Amino acid sequence: MLRLYTFLLYLALPFAFLRLWWRGFRQQASRQHWRERLGDAGDFSGHEPVIWIHAVSVGEVRAAAPLVNALLQHDPAFPLLITTTTPTGRDTVAQLFGDRVRCCYLPWDLPFAVERFLSSVVVDKLIVMETELWPNLFHALKQRGIPLFLVNARLSRASLRGYRRVLPLARKTLSCVTGIAAQSEVDANRFMMIGAVEEQVQCAGNLKYEVSLPIDFEQRLAQLRQRFPQSSAMWVAGSTHPGEEGMALLAHYSLLKQHPDSVLFLVPRHPERCADVVRLCRQADMSVVLYSDFTAPMADGIQVVVVDVLGELVYLYGLASVAFIGGSLMPHGGHNPLEALQAGCAVISGACVENFADSYRQLEHVGAVSLVKDEVALEQGVGQLLGDAGLRQRRLAAAARVLEQNRGALERVLALIRNG
Repeated sequence: MLRLYTFLLYLALPFAFLRLWWRGFRQQASRQHWRERLGDAGDFSGHEPVIWIHAVSVGEVRAAAPLVNALLQHDPAFPLLITTTTPTGRDTVAQLFGDRVRCCYLPWDLPFAVERFLSSVVVDKLIVMETELWPNLFHALKQRGIPLFLVNARLSRASLRGYRRVLPLARKTLSCVTGIAAQSEVDANRFMMIGAVEEQVQCAGNLKYEVSLPIDFEQRLAQLRQRFPQSSAMWVAGSTHPGEEGMALLAHYSLLKQHPDSVLFLVPRHPERCADVVRLCRQADMSVVLYSDFTAPMADGIQVVVVDVLGELVYLYGLASVAFIGGSLMPHGGHNPLEALQAGCAVISGACVENFADSYRQLEHVGAVSLVKDEVALEQGVGQLLGDAGLRQRRLAAAARVLEQNRGALERVLALIRNG
């Protein structure tokens, strides 16, 4: 089955290049560094061993931050290489870690690309964040005797069904893995259902509970409060996907009747969509401005701010009173609510949160978040929270208890990596 998988990848290669070229019309960075996807390590080649961490995109890079910082603190002289698969993931690495780490794209899972990469980069160990199973890469690492760890590993029901359709390939791929640090017992059991053995797997918890606010959080928040004079009716729709911006605007239109000074910060998951979102706001007859277009205090009458800059969302969570976490009213599996809660922002989400099911289950159980099904329920939920500071504080206090109870994953992950 590995040969069939590889054959299909070779057939798909021209279409992968076409996709990069096509996406380049909207996101020029998609066409940059394309040789890295074929295994060209470029400036990263050398004889010095590196710890390699793979984090597919923005969410995984942010989840990896506590681990990356711990590894840098333990041995600052030992080089770290972080690979991603998206331009936004790459930008997030630069924002979070600067020149303390190296960064490039993950080579496509083709034998020649994997061989080219591993012949250029001396890998001490590979740490893969969440769920990224690459058969050719994993087998090449095993042949070289390089330890491989799946960290913060999760497996949704949909992914489980998919891997069970190719069970022999999944089992053979997982046999190359040194250790799996699963987010929950459910995830651990699902990995064993597709071929992992019990000795490989442990329930380590979720690294996203270990993420702390940026060092400059209070300073940046003070700057934002000068730029956007504080209003009790500020709310954020963060990490939104197509279709959700329209729902957020419908909810905001209704909120403006009760809160005329209300301001919505719309933060698309992919910044290259911001021009489309601005057009959508204007079609809805909303007064809209791009976040990057001004630095002076916001003019009166602005109803929507479309955020076209990466790395600002956590600070906007600190500024606003309420956050809707996107990817959840449409079937995208949801996004991480923990950053907003840590920043002191009450959270509402859609019901499609399978990617963070365990976190939402715990938070919903103690009344720390609410899940809604459509824009009507979204407007009602946001309006209730904007109008009730006491309710917001009770929810945040409940969330703080959940966050504290779930700490400890970082120590367990570090122990697995060191002992593996």
